[in-house]
Amino acid sequence: MKCRWATLHWVRFAGIETPGGLDLSHQPEGAASWKIGPDGAVGPDGNRLPSEVWCAVGMFPERAHADAMLEDPGACMPFLPRAREAWHALLKPIAHRGDCNLLDRNAPGELFAIEGHDPGGRLVVMTTAGFDPGPRFSVDRVIDFRRNVDAARERMVQAPGNIDIQVLSPHGRGDDGATTSLWRDDASMIAAAYRPGAHRERVDRHMKEGMADRTSFTRFRAMRSSGTWRGRDPLVAT
Repeated sequence: MKCRWATLHWVRFAGIETPGGLDLSHQPEGAASWKIGPDGAVGPDGNRLPSEVWCAVGMFPERAHADAMLEDPGACMPFLPRAREAWHALLKPIAHRGDCNLLDRNAPGELFAIEGHDPGGRLVVMTTAGFDPGPRFSVDRVIDFRRNVDAARERMVQAPGNIDIQVLSPHGRGDDGATTSLWRDDASMIAAAYRPGAHRERVDRHMKEGMADRTSFTRFRAMRSSGTWRGRDPLVAT
């Protein structure tokens, strides 16, 4: 079942947190997908290393469950009281294309159904990339891709109109990784992503070489939020 709503969660701790120190056993009620993981450096196995920043994305067929997650994120993330800061947002998808395995590891496909009008407002973009297991799987290829993600992020976060970018390598193995970015407006994102520059160079390379086995791209409107990031609510950042 495709989803119609999502929640985004950025969490910052005072120091590096490992999976063993966090209770990651909870799932939001009504979620078709719940993925959480660190935004750390790329490790020798292609996964991201433990970090002081952890990110999560929930995907929901029904808005009521997404709203409930935003109202009480601590029910699913009981470690939140230990966080230095955290930001949570309700997202409505307005465009989606590509395939991803975050709904079903064994059957990658589209994640979201696009319904209703575009309400306007701050833009959140989630891009995903995945690699097929099997005899042709290459850890070096995963590492190369994710290091290129980090290099592009270093440039994109400086782009006019970008508010912040975080990446997510879901805890465990086999799930596609994701990058989530928040923008003041659509024009700023389009300029940073598609005009000549670090991101466009890597898009062109992917089109020629197939740097990953599958990718997806989703645009959302941030409908409402709670908490802070870098000391402020990024939805009202100027």
